[in-house]
Amino acid sequence: MIWDDLYMAAVASWLPPAVSVAEALASGALDPADAERQDFLSVTVADPGVNVADLWSRAAGLALARSGMGADSIDLVLCAGILAIGVDGWNAASYVQRELGMTRGLALEVRGGSNGAMAAIELAAPFLRRPGANAAIITAGDVFPMPYVDRWRAERFLFGDGCAAAVLSTRRGFARLVATASTSDPALEAMHRADAIASFGMDERFPIDLRGRAKWFQDSGFRKEEIFQRLSFGPRVVVREVLAETGLALDEITHVIVPHFGRAITTMQCLRPLGLRDIDRTAWDFARRTGHLGPADQFAALSHLHENGDLKTGQYVLMLGVGAGFSWSTALLEIEDI
Repeated sequence: MIWDDLYMAAVASWLPPAVSVAEALASGALDPADAERQDFLSVTVADPGVNVADLWSRAAGLALARSGMGADSIDLVLCAGILAIGVDGWNAASYVQRELGMTRGLALEVRGGSNGAMAAIELAAPFLRRPGANAAIITAGDVFPMPYVDRWRAERFLFGDGCAAAVLSTRRGFARLVATASTSDPALEAMHRADAIASFGMDERFPIDLRGRAKWFQDSGFRKEEIFQRLSFGPRVVVREVLAETGLALDEITHVIVPHFGRAITTMQCLRPLGLRDIDRTAWDFARRTGHLGPADQFAALSHLHENGDLKTGQYVLMLGVGAGFSWSTALLEIEDI
């Protein structure tokens, strides 16, 4: 979908201090073979007891301040996370809305797995087409504490804590939202569910074993080759759609921002499907120092590039999201006013 007169007014992140992979290896928390495949240097780890709603609020507040807008200019707040918020029956997006000083507008949580923030762009863009709409804030990320998640062993990549946010505006911004695209493949949904749906999580086992669920999925009849084919199909579909609509070639895009899945999975699930080989064309140097921030990866990496002066006027930036379910979304930005 081509978007006219929609802009990214600001982007920001809030990340806690990092814990080195070397430290995790020395303590026995991380398997050496995993560390070699992943090639992470560190992951960000929040203090115990931190609620993700507070991190959503911090990142959103920073982005709002950078945008130069007031809270009364925001019409929509979307908050993307993966795990439970900690209080049943609570709309944590309204908490973020109140923390920002907003007194109107719509505030909702988005549950799209690690694709939450990118999917939220797809939701916010048409919302801002409404007459009189000004801006939306998307804030995303999560925390992965024990005993719920063993960040060092739960998946084939490492989880990092933290959040990032972006302000979309109908008026001005450092980047123009050129186009977006999304697709999904529900045939893969059981990869993160395994064999049962429990009522209120009463049968849930902690820490969450995502590797075990994926193994069950393969053992249930899905051949590994078919899984890889399906995982590769999604990125190709959404990126080709955006490039076809805009008339751009992938070589014309300076920055390709992908999920922080570690070297092996990033290469296999994000780069190869697009015909790319150079992981340094992504924000890899940043990604390998934070771990996978859930739905915050893309905004956090974009904020890092912005803060370090890596974004130049006229450049194109492609952001790709991948989420359990499975779903894929992409957004193409053109840098306009640094």
